[in-house]
Amino acid sequence: MSELGLVKRQFGHRARLALSPAGIRVMDDQAHAARTMWNCLHAWWQMMPKDKRT
Repeated sequence: MSELGLVKRQFGHRARLALSPAGIRVMDDQAHAARTMWNCLHAWWQMMPKDKRT
């Protein structure tokens, strides 16, 4: 007798990065630049009049 309510779910492979200390610094610098860009864009968006936002 099979149990119709139970289905095994197969999830994909999860790869993890194994970075060198230099690679970690590069990734951290890129993340910092991305946060800075987002903060600038967000501030610009908030300062712009609402009728000019597209």
